[in-house]
Amino acid sequence: MQSKNSKIQTRPIEELLGRIRTLRQRGEREIRIPAAEADKLADSLMQVMTRMVTIQEEIIEALKAAKEAQTINIEMDGGTFTKDKS
Repeated sequence: MQSKNSKIQTRPIEELLGRIRTLRQRGEREIRIPAAEADKLADSLMQVMTRMVTIQEEIIEALKAAKEAQTINIEMDGGTFTKDKS
C-alpha cells in the first residue's frame, strides 16, 4: 500500500491523455495500448482512486468535527419565576 504522502505516478495517465488527444486530431476512432502500458495505467488509476477516497474520507471527518465544534449545548436548571410587584 502506498503511504499517505507519497507521490502518485501520473505519467501513464498523462501519456494516455496525450495519445487520445493525438487520436482525436487525426480523426482516428480506435486506440490500442500494449499490455505492459495498460498495467501501468491501471496501477496509476488505482493510486489516484485510492488517494481520492482517502481525501474524501478526511474531508467528511473534518466536516463532522467542524459541525460538532459549532454545536452549542445549553443546560437549563428550571430556575424560578417570580412576579414583580412594582
